[in-house]
Amino acid sequence: MDVKDILSSRVIHFASMFNEEVELGVIQYPDHYYVYASICNDRGEFLGVGKDLVERDAARKALKELYVNAYDR
Repeated sequence: MDVKDILSSRVIHFASMFNEEVELGVIQYPDHYYVYASICNDRGEFLGVGKDLVERDAARKALKELYVNAYDR
């Protein structure tokens, strides 16, 4: 995918279940959504990504990967 193929994008900030700030970026392409989720804390920087035809499912995939990377250690 190329930048010219992006239909829309936005960034959302919210507190995680551990009260840390999560950044969720949503990028809409013509045929799918790409979502990244990130946390920066005293243990480091953590990232999760998700791709799906449905925005909510892409976000769930990204958050699941993020939480495994950041908290499941």
